[in-house]
Amino acid sequence: MRIVIGAKPFNEQKILAHIIGKLLQREGFEYEVRVSEPRLEANLEALEKGEISLYVEYTGTAYNALLKLPPMGEWDEERVFEAVREGFKGNGIDVIARLGFRNDFALAVKIELAEREGLKTVSDLARISKSLTFACPAPYIERPDGLPRLKAVYGLEFREIKPLMPREMYEAISKGEVDVITAFTTDARVDAYDLKLLEDDKKALPPYEAIVIARELPKGAVEALKALEGKISTETMRRLNHMLDFEGKREEEIAEVFLASLGI
Repeated sequence: MRIVIGAKPFNEQKILAHIIGKLLQREGFEYEVRVSEPRLEANLEALEKGEISLYVEYTGTAYNALLKLPPMGEWDEERVFEAVREGFKGNGIDVIARLGFRNDFALAVKIELAEREGLKTVSDLARISKSLTFACPAPYIERPDGLPRLKAVYGLEFREIKPLMPREMYEAISKGEVDVITAFTTDARVDAYDLKLLEDDKKALPPYEAIVIARELPKGAVEALKALEGKISTETMRRLNHMLDFEGKREEEIAEVFLASLGI
């Protein structure tokens, strides 16, 4: 039996799709990875139409953009997960596994700045933010769960704000042209550029926990995927992304290396 696995159009998703596929292959299934167009709803729509059987979603995306549930005053990972699980269940979609990592929005600074100023949390950053330059993609400056939310919760004020594309942000912070950038917590560039991710200690931003969701998946496939429950930490996902982004390894190869590390 062939199982079609959906993937959003970025590297992390392709790696995860092949991890899932290689695991299913060990159980006698054939698999195909189908990469979606860059719309948040694309994979969910394909799942509902039966064009794919499963894919990896992020709880924050599901809560806010797909299920359109009301924002929380203080975000709680478990409450978000339960709300997402119930929301999907009402549409005939099951959460098969919680992979163990979150790909959250975070603020990042150079490790040397963090050590010099004692920066561990966003609250720490707020103490000195008026003397710092901040860079982020232009939409983040105005999106409700972006900079406006951080300003409201933490009182963040920066000396200057520069709208930059992600690649430009990392180059700018490496050259000392900016002091703080937005980053995804599983981005391989966090380690490559010696950055420190600051803890969102007041839970101002939603969690983006990685979950496998499926519709009408064979029982054998569901059981097989239980082996991934809680097995991929945020640090592990960053390392897997690094293998693709900086070491030139293929998604299939990375998937095999990861499964071998689990003894599968």
